[in-house]
Amino acid sequence: MAPIAEFTDLQPRWEDSSTLARELPTTKEPGWHWHRSSKVVTGPTWGGNLEILHWNLAANRWILPNESYAGCVLLLETSEDMPSADEVFVMLRNFGERGMLAQFPAVVFAKAKAWHTHAPLSDDERTVFRIEQEEAVIRALDIYNREAIFVYGPDFGHTDPQYVLPYGGSMTIDGPAQRITVQY
Repeated sequence: MAPIAEFTDLQPRWEDSSTLARELPTTKEPGWHWHRSSKVVTGPTWGGNLEILHWNLAANRWILPNESYAGCVLLLETSEDMPSADEVFVMLRNFGERGMLAQFPAVVFAKAKAWHTHAPLSDDERTVFRIEQEEAVIRALDIYNREAIFVYGPDFGHTDPQYVLPYGGSMTIDGPAQRITVQY
């Protein structure tokens, strides 16, 4: 995987078919942000949409015992609902309080969608929104898993274009080289 050149998180007005005739405006890729990147981690991937995983934790359904995730690379993304940084922190705190967040030697968090018809943020507001989400993840990892490599910004969530990543495939997070490799 490599950072893309440009991306968008805008969406067309689907009721207006003329929007399909032109591309949406794009934003220059700011690059991925690497934290605690002094080691190399390889493991099977697990994760998904943070809000849905949090619901599963709350219902205590479909989640295996914590040790089942030991050594996995945690992949997370947020939805078009655009949870605030405080909400992201609280959801990750709940993972942490269960002892689950400590199982992952690496966390890869997709670039957050920061625009929707219900929240049409300006370019500057979208940048701040993403920075605040990244900071929320760092804050949670500082408390619950200081050893985990953390990469923020790969496009596998609600931005376009995006990587399609299989859960259970092998992912290597090479911190010193700042490289992510996926094997399907």
